[in-house]
Amino acid sequence: MFFKNVKIIKYPQARNKVLFQCDEEFFNNWGIYNLLSCNEIGYDVHLHLINPSEPFLTKILNINLDIELSISTETLDTDINFYKLKSYYFVSRYYISSLLFDLDLVDKLYITDADIIFNEKLNMPADTTLGILYYPLANNLWKQTGANILFVTKQRNDYLKKVLADYEIRLMSTDFDAITVTLDKITKANAYALDQVCMSHVLKNEKDFLNLNSIDNFIGKDDSYKIWSLTGGHQKARDDIKEKLKLRFGV
Repeated sequence: MFFKNVKIIKYPQARNKVLFQCDEEFFNNWGIYNLLSCNEIGYDVHLHLINPSEPFLTKILNINLDIELSISTETLDTDINFYKLKSYYFVSRYYISSLLFDLDLVDKLYITDADIIFNEKLNMPADTTLGILYYPLANNLWKQTGANILFVTKQRNDYLKKVLADYEIRLMSTDFDAITVTLDKITKANAYALDQVCMSHVLKNEKDFLNLNSIDNFIGKDDSYKIWSLTGGHQKARDDIKEKLKLRFGV
């Protein structure tokens, strides 16, 4: 029922990309800083936009960057169960990533949350074909992997396809109407935060991957890390982060 009405508006020429997905509002709030951080360190980007308006799309197509920005769009019916829709928002980036691999348009992707900041290039080991934030001691699927960033090469598109197949099974079998605000955080997340749930489930049968957490100073909640994750936090902290980003990037 999802990943229809997809268009590649601007095709990638560079073979290695950072890829993230968001809608117009989230891009204006946070995704712009992901893009500008990539521009700052020299990472080309593929941006997948959900339901962009024509004026916004025109603005993005004309943004002045030193890197290559390729763009795809998706028209999505948002008049459905909130948690069902949110579950798709979490995995839509894997659909477009797998499609770009299938079309032989890219070789390597850093698939990220829209709200992360790159502080330096990552220099992935040359023999790495799949890199995942893995937390083996976590006691539930949602917490066993992190979706902030996933490194995938064309050779490991099979992993993405397995994750998406698992998602589609769970999409059909989950009663999203039964998910309520009164559920505890872990139960709720395992019911609809299906990007990490599916990644963890598929990872049980994977041995050939790099745990990105083994890389020193890889990801954290401030700009001292290679990747600064902006996910979560209370409103005051988010406001403070926004001011810091405005000073750094001038927007």
